[in-house]
Amino acid sequence: MGLLGVYLFFVSIALISNGVAALSKIDYKSASFINIVTGSIIVIGSFIGLARVDVNDTLTYNNINAGFLFGFTYLFIAANYLLKLDLRPFGWYSLCVTIFAVISSVVCFKAGIIGMGILWLAWAVLWLEGFLELAAGFKKIGKIFPYLSITEGIFAAGLPSVLMLFGAW
Repeated sequence: MGLLGVYLFFVSIALISNGVAALSKIDYKSASFINIVTGSIIVIGSFIGLARVDVNDTLTYNNINAGFLFGFTYLFIAANYLLKLDLRPFGWYSLCVTIFAVISSVVCFKAGIIGMGILWLAWAVLWLEGFLELAAGFKKIGKIFPYLSITEGIFAAGLPSVLMLFGAW
């Protein structure tokens, strides 16, 4: 879980930074850098993993896919912060990732990997918020984003990452 711990540590920083930026009305261009770094680390790591994977190892492909989904999330957020993009496509992307996250959660629970199942559910909630706000038009739900982002940054990324990096997960 070492590499996942590294990824989640950066995800934690990005989520907390994005939430704080939204709450304190910080210029989003300033928050874009950590999103670029986070997305780039995860996407580059996923490409390296893809180059090394045994073609018969479906679990590793699943993990690489998850890495790409996380990485492209932060690259899209950074691009939006810098270019003021139409966020509806990202909302639909978020729905696809929500579905993947829910399925991943169920698979983890069935396999007895309860901690990861809980994390996948937590991440599904965050992506679902993105879909509801950005693609489905529930703009008022966006008011919870900063708080949800900070909370998930701490509990669904930060603490698990530290536990993983210290071998306690």
